[in-house]
Amino acid sequence: MPRKPNFVIIGAMKCGSTSLVEGLNTHPEVFVSKTSPPRFFHVEKYHKKKFNWYCKFYDDRKEKVLGDDRGMYSWDSFCSETAKRIKRHLPGVKILYIIRHPVRRIESHWGWAVANGQPWGTINEAVQSVDRLIEMSLYWRQISRYRTHFDDDQINVLFLENLKADPRTLFRDCGRFLGVDPDGFDFEEAATPKNQTADRRTDTRLAQRLRQWSGFWTLKEMIPDSIVHLGERMLRRDGKIEPDWDPDVRRRVEERLTPDTAKMLDYCGRSRDLWRFETVSISDCLSLPDR
Repeated sequence: MPRKPNFVIIGAMKCGSTSLVEGLNTHPEVFVSKTSPPRFFHVEKYHKKKFNWYCKFYDDRKEKVLGDDRGMYSWDSFCSETAKRIKRHLPGVKILYIIRHPVRRIESHWGWAVANGQPWGTINEAVQSVDRLIEMSLYWRQISRYRTHFDDDQINVLFLENLKADPRTLFRDCGRFLGVDPDGFDFEEAATPKNQTADRRTDTRLAQRLRQWSGFWTLKEMIPDSIVHLGERMLRRDGKIEPDWDPDVRRRVEERLTPDTAKMLDYCGRSRDLWRFETVSISDCLSLPDR
């Protein structure tokens, strides 16, 4: 009988999933793959490779609980079939979904992308031309697709704000949810932030040109990680890119986010005052569409 994941981390991108995975992996009964398998349920490999190929990535693992971490699984516009595919092959799987203030997520995503050579322009240009920046912050819309296929007791929504403020409580909650000893984590290690440098370093001009080369990503997959990391240290410079919002653009973004955000906070049993927008009030939102 092939081994297969007991849980899947579906995102959201730039919401602390790297720190979550690293913390979960401090538990001796938990394994979350950080490099493989690829985003199987989200890409064409699903049709080409089949489920048995996917399970081979877990065959040699001895841990009690296995996880698949792919932060883009919650981006439904990329693949509307992802949740349905996961349900078909992993009907009893548990879902972890980590989220954060939706505007902060947009800013982090934009800063990370521009620092890595994406020609998105300013934050104001990006949110008007790259729709996934906003879509990935529509948390209620994304989780609603999973709720169509999975019961609510299979879904655990986590908050990056809690991961930062009280990691011990968050990981204990994860342990109980996943069915392992809640005190089995290395809480000191789990509390150390991960993947912070991506938002603090930007490409040099040479690095930007390399990323624009059509063979760049294929070549990167062939090079050992140690060489890739050395190249990144040499070809990137310190300096976080800060967003400079136009007030009207920000207002339109926040107006789009508000109904979805209110519904998500209600679903999680959180106060609508948990997150505050600069131009609109989440607390005063009355119109709450299901999607």
